[in-house]
This record gives sequence, structure tokens and C-alpha cells, in this order.
Amino acid sequence: MASQPNYREWCRVIREPLASPRGQGSGFELAAQQLLEVRRRIEKFLDERVQAASVIDEGLATLWRITARSAEGGKLFRPALVVQSYLAYTGAEEVPDAVIELATATELLHLAFLTHDDVIDNDTMRRGVRNLLGSVEEIVGGSTFDDERGNRLGQAAAILVGDLLLSEAHLRVARIDLPHAVRLRVLDAIERALSVSVAGEFSDVSLSVRAEHPALAEVLSMSSNKTSAYTVLLPLELGLIAAGGEELVDARLIAQFSDAAGLAFQLQDDLFGVFGDQHKLGKAPYSDIREGKFTALIALACGTPVWNELESLLGDPHLSEVDGAKARDLIDASGSRAAVEQELAAQFARASAAARAVGASGREGDRKLAEMMERLLMLLERRTS
Repeated sequence: MASQPNYREWCRVIREPLASPRGQGSGFELAAQQLLEVRRRIEKFLDERVQAASVIDEGLATLWRITARSAEGGKLFRPALVVQSYLAYTGAEEVPDAVIELATATELLHLAFLTHDDVIDNDTMRRGVRNLLGSVEEIVGGSTFDDERGNRLGQAAAILVGDLLLSEAHLRVARIDLPHAVRLRVLDAIERALSVSVAGEFSDVSLSVRAEHPALAEVLSMSSNKTSAYTVLLPLELGLIAAGGEELVDARLIAQFSDAAGLAFQLQDDLFGVFGDQHKLGKAPYSDIREGKFTALIALACGTPVWNELESLLGDPHLSEVDGAKARDLIDASGSRAAVEQELAAQFARASAAARAVGASGREGDRKLAEMMERLLMLLERRTS
């Protein structure tokens, strides 16, 4: 199985058709340098938060240290898409600082969502290390506590830090040297992405606690909302706004591409969560099954001959790895894995059709943007975690 693409590979595959001839400066190296700069700015921000918090309260400083630790190792997919959409549409050989700041803001937004998501899902691990929920002993500094109160403390810590990360994402945009009208378009795009993502996340929780089983269409709508808006559409929009092309490119096609690519991204996550290497996911094994998440895999298994046995394992907070593997095998036997893989292929095809339609406008910027979008799909298809 191929290794997980890192930020340099994101740049190489997405930027490849736009790169300058060998020896004349590589677009790949240019984009990779910008993502290194995004990573540096994220690390600098977190280090500054630790230092500033140390003056206010050592407990807050501890929260920022834990956050910095669990923030390491991200793939920087969203910042890459901001940079690449800007480069593709403009054909520029340099990336303005404003674009790098927009890219940094999308990663801060992502970190905020992950931090709040850990509370919603009651996850104690993130990217293979203990997150705020899993670091209560470190937070309390050796004081004694019971599990219930410790869990409440971890949840409070994650909610508060997530709020601060959301605030910083907006402050980044506020500080960028942009014309007022452009800044408003950026803020409007962020507001839309936040609203749709929150609607999707709330629906995700709601579907898991409802007495009646939701239809597949409802599950797919939820999956698209929680991922597409801020993972694909927002980065594309921000890059195009910075490039001055958001009013020229067909917004309907960009939305179609983002919806399909984002849904494909989420369906992959659903498959990885059950059928991937459970010790390479950076989360507790079979967490989706333990939390009783009503993913497309579960929706398609509902009503099959294995359903009664599978349903008895869903939502068990004490699910063992043995029972998790049993649930995995039941899902596979139900045929839902194969059905989700078919749906995944259909969404990739839908996204590809939208990308080709973008490139058919006859405008050079649209053509280059469409090439980048197609390369993005190629890379997403290679994801392994």
C-alpha cells in the first residue's frame, strides 16, 4: 500500500502541469516552499500562545503546549489548495504574503474543527498523540480526579482552545492587507463554510441518536456538508478570490466539484475508519463503530441479514478491538463496503466531469485551474489514511 502523501507530494502532483521547464525554476518547489512557510507560521503562532499564556496562567500555557503537540504532522491539504488554486488561475511565479496568510487561516480553522470534533466524538487521540481530552493528567499537574470530572475538564479545555483557534483564523484575515471589498468576500466565504460544516456535524450526531434509521441520501448529504464546504470549496474560493477570478469562474461548477470531491474525501475516511490499518489512523481503533456513527457503510448495512448482530456492537463505548474487527467483518459481509466503494468511484467521476467543464470555458485561467483540479482528484484517489 502506498504511503500517505505529504505536503511536498501534494504540491508535486497538483502543480506538475504548471511547473516551469527543468532548470528554470520549479512550480513544485515554489509551492512546497509556501507550505513550509504555512507550517512555520502555525508553529510560530502556537509557540507565541504558549509564551503569552505563561504570563497569564500556567494552566492555559499547558493547554497550548498540548495543542501544539497534537497539531504536528498535518498534511496541509487545505492550505495547499489555497496556494494551488491561486497559482493555477494566475500563472504567477510568486505567491503574495496575503495568499500565504489565507492558507494559514484555513489550517487554523481546520485545527479548531479537529479540536471541537474530539469533544463531539469523545476521542482522546489525534494524529497518534494524546489530545486535550486525553491529557487530563498533564493538565491537572498530578492532582487526583475521578474519570467523570476529568472528562469534563478535558472537554472544557478542548472547547475553549477550539474557540481561540477559530478566533485566530478570523484575526488572520482581519490583519491581511486586502481591499475592503475583497476582505468582505473572504469573510463571507468563511461564514458560509462554517455554517454548512456545523450543519453537517450536527446532523452527524443527530443521525446517530435518532430512533429511526436514516436513508442513504440523508447520510450522504450529511457527509458532504461536514466535509466539502471547508475542505474543498473554501480553499478553492479563497485562492480564486485572491487571484481575482472568483467572479469569472462558473461558481456552480466549482460547487459541484467541491461537493463531489468533498463527499469522496469523507467516504474514504469512513472506509479508512473501519477497514484501514487501525494503528496508523492516529485515533483509537474502530472509533466510528464505538461512537455508533451512522455512516454510509452503516446505512447500507442496515436491513441486511447481518444487521441485528452488527447493530448490537454499534455505540458500545467499551468496544474491544476483537469486537471491532467482528463488526468490520460483518460490514464487509453485508456488501456495504463494495457499495460505498462504488459510490466513491461515482463521486470521483462527478468531480472530474465538473473539472472538465470548468476547463471548457476557453479562458486560460479556467483551463489551468481545471488541470489542477484533475490532478487533485488523482492525488485524493491515492489516499491511504
